[in-house]
Amino acid sequence: MQYDTIQTNAFYPLWKKYRPVILKLMIESEGGPQSYPLSAHEFTDLATKKNIVYSFKMEVFQGKPLTPIKTSLVAQDFLTMLKQSVKANELMETITFNFELDKQFKLQVTSIHSETEEAESNEEAE
Repeated sequence: MQYDTIQTNAFYPLWKKYRPVILKLMIESEGGPQSYPLSAHEFTDLATKKNIVYSFKMEVFQGKPLTPIKTSLVAQDFLTMLKQSVKANELMETITFNFELDKQFKLQVTSIHSETEEAESNEEAE
């Protein structure tokens, strides 16, 4: 029997619970920014410290954050959860995603297409 040796924090199971919703937001973000309200108590109940910051902003491309997330346990577990999803990895391979969890626990997902992709799609249209 093989056990997962993924290093996670307390927020990983919560993000895993929301994975289907997050994947749906990622897919639909191609049509414009998407958002989903999360429950604050789910995060605060898991917090081991009183002064933890839940909000984060993170851009991810090819499964790697484009900005450092070392200080945010919430963002680290979010990214770990994404990396465990085959569909999320497929999407992140070609699209840069901006994920933002604000202080009201509203998750926003935006897909950012590079200018080269837009130029290629314009050439195909001609």
